[in-house]
Amino acid sequence: MSDAPEFVEGDRSTRLKILGFAGLLLLLILLEHLTAPDSGTITTDPAQALRTSADRLFVVVAVAVPLFIGASIYLLRLAVRVSRSGQWPPPGMRVAVRTRIFRGRRAQANAILACLLAAILILVSPVLIYVSYWLSHLASELSHPNKQMQPTPRNGAADLRR
Repeated sequence: MSDAPEFVEGDRSTRLKILGFAGLLLLLILLEHLTAPDSGTITTDPAQALRTSADRLFVVVAVAVPLFIGASIYLLRLAVRVSRSGQWPPPGMRVAVRTRIFRGRRAQANAILACLLAAILILVSPVLIYVSYWLSHLASELSHPNKQMQPTPRNGAADLRR
């Protein structure tokens, strides 16, 4: 058996797909940054700025959660293929750049890391959904002030006849 490392050659179409995906993510980040409420809105009307931020967060969550779920499914399938074949990258997998093939303990470690990353992505999704819901609920409550809380008059006595 030879000790020379084995490699899988990179695939141009896979490289272009990864670059396109990274470009899409950068475009979403840029779009999110450009639509952020300015500091003037935050100081003059914080409730409106919070509503705008909650709406923007909902859009980010609506885009991120399906991506996270899809990535989790892909990573779990990849981990299963690595565990069955005993090598990283598994046979038949196309890679973006020239990649060294690892077998044994290193391949199993990569499979475990893929499972952990998939679990993290799955666990982050409900948290993002809950934070988005909570922030939109908070913004709606702030836009409708509580009728029972009235400012006290300057003389300090509350007018209870309201």
